[in-house]
Amino acid sequence: MEGTRSRAHSRKPAALNKRELIVELWDRLGRVAIGERELSDIQRSVRNQFGRGHEESPAAIARVLADEGAELRHPEVIEFDARWREAKIESDGKSFKGLDDLVAGKPLRLGKAEALVKKLERLRKQAEKSGDDKALREARNTAASARQLAELLAKDRKLDQRQRAEQVEIAEWFKVWIQTPSLFADWLELRRRSAEFQQKFSATDVAP
Repeated sequence: MEGTRSRAHSRKPAALNKRELIVELWDRLGRVAIGERELSDIQRSVRNQFGRGHEESPAAIARVLADEGAELRHPEVIEFDARWREAKIESDGKSFKGLDDLVAGKPLRLGKAEALVKKLERLRKQAEKSGDDKALREARNTAASARQLAELLAKDRKLDQRQRAEQVEIAEWFKVWIQTPSLFADWLELRRRSAEFQQKFSATDVAP
């Protein structure tokens, strides 16, 4: 173990991508359980290494570490991520104010998630029409953060099976919107008609 840590410390941070750096920083912390303090330390180090415009959300960092086997203190992680998102949306201006449910740190229902994606699409179109590159980036970043939170909640054993299944589905919706926003509405219509979707979810699940 000691030899492994020595080798890890000898690597140059500049040679690491974000994911590798996050895992290495957790290594340096002794692979401890992850809560607000640990996420804050790792987030600050990632920002220092890659620059302020490349900051990772607490949920994104937690998801990377969960994939590596880290124990997450789920309520603490989600509450910290919610506060971080709220502050970020506040700083991004009034156009993103209607997306408050994305920063609540609570599981979304499918209908509510659909409404939020539609709002993001309206914001994207407005930004594209006006040539506002900053707003375009923020819309995509907001969707990426929402996806990361849904993926994190999908692993929270305090939620029941139906709630976790909804979070998996919602994470996929945000992924598709980020990749092909103009095609999302048609994709979602086909998705909702699929046998797989109808077997998993009832009409009440898709209500706003």
